[in-house]
Amino acid sequence: MLSMPREMPAERTKRSVPVRVAEAIQRVIAEEKLKTGDKIPSERLLAVMLNASRASVREGISMLETLGLLQVEVGRGAFVAEPKTFSPLDRWRFSTGYSLQEVYEYRRTVEPVALAMAASRFSQEDIAALRASAEALASHARTGNSVKAAEQDTLFHAMIYDHCGNRIFQEIHDRMGEAIRSSQWVPMVILEMMTDTAREHMRIVEALEAKDITGACAALVAHIDAAAHRCGI
Repeated sequence: MLSMPREMPAERTKRSVPVRVAEAIQRVIAEEKLKTGDKIPSERLLAVMLNASRASVREGISMLETLGLLQVEVGRGAFVAEPKTFSPLDRWRFSTGYSLQEVYEYRRTVEPVALAMAASRFSQEDIAALRASAEALASHARTGNSVKAAEQDTLFHAMIYDHCGNRIFQEIHDRMGEAIRSSQWVPMVILEMMTDTAREHMRIVEALEAKDITGACAALVAHIDAAAHRCGI
């Protein structure tokens, strides 16, 4: 039976549990030298091994599926996949509800408004945190660690809504969280383009540091447009 790390750092929040599950599965794939087509343990077994809920395990597997690292087959389980065999649109899991284009249209309309509202509330420490996230994303992109890069992408965009001061925006973002996160992760199937995401995040940060709110919002729109283009939209 495959061995898996059980330790979960106490300082991490519940919000990051699915990411930690994804990272643990990613480590197992590497440590056990699993190859494309090899099956990973079941959700039930992973939940026991990782001391995590089935829901968190399911979300972690979904994250890896979105990033093109796993292929889930109904009734059979999850198998190691090769990201280069997928296009971003192949990884969109919500097509029965709404298209990836619809999510990007929503993000392009709402997120720059949320950023304009958040910009006046960001402290120097908040902007420093955004810069640190962009730098971490760039670092993970250089090493090809799509899971950690995706985590930083999620944190960066979540900070915008966390500071916008509008509870309706925040609630909609939370309710749509899985689809919005997936829309952010889908372009990362193309590993070599993760560095583009990091550069685009940094342009937003640099405008915020210069107190150029209009420029920051324009940089965010350009980032969302570029991400949509990377998805084939």
